[in-house]
Amino acid sequence: MKIEDFDKVIEMWERYILVETLEDYSLEIGNDVPKEFAAIALYLDSATVRAAGEIQEYYEGYRQAATDILNFMGLELVEDHEMKTIHIKRTVTEHDKQELLKKLIWE
Repeated sequence: MKIEDFDKVIEMWERYILVETLEDYSLEIGNDVPKEFAAIALYLDSATVRAAGEIQEYYEGYRQAATDILNFMGLELVEDHEMKTIHIKRTVTEHDKQELLKKLIWE
């Protein structure tokens, strides 16, 4: 993905998401999140917000599909109200927890 395309996705997301109550928020993307995955997460997030104006069943279906895709990719979007940021970060899986526990026990 070209940097210009990634920047366009961020701009589109900001236009739909960082308004009204989220106007003062900023976006943070984890260092371990590939920019292509972050672009997909931002696109799905903004598309879900646009779908909210549609029929309720359509919105719920779209929201669930977007959530399923992000879960499959191992990502989550987290709002931090104190820091006024929205983070895209990797989801900590049960396997990740087990690996960390192994390292702590055996090292």
